[in-house]
Amino acid sequence: MTANPEPEAGPLRSRMIGCLHPCDDVSIAVEHVYEPEGAATCDHDGCGNAAHDPGMIGLIMSEEGNMVSALLDPAEALLLADRLQRAASLVLESGEDTPDLEREAAKYTATP
Repeated sequence: MTANPEPEAGPLRSRMIGCLHPCDDVSIAVEHVYEPEGAATCDHDGCGNAAHDPGMIGLIMSEEGNMVSALLDPAEALLLADRLQRAASLVLESGEDTPDLEREAAKYTATP
């Protein structure tokens, strides 16, 4: 009995969407990762035409030669983007000056 080899994955392509370098030797990159048109065929109902791959989102973080990467589906990527935006808003809001309640109260009481 021979083992069936795993199907060979098609060639992947990627395009850089953005790259951030928060400090020396650290980078965070976001990519659109996809199979090019014609790399796979449609299996649906024996179609046999070239399949379109919408792709996934690649997140690559590296620091001094160490690299971690992840492929995210669109829902995961949007959830991560939302959480990053929320965290950034909290940090920015905590840095704002607190309102001067006495000045605000005086402004409303002085209005005719």
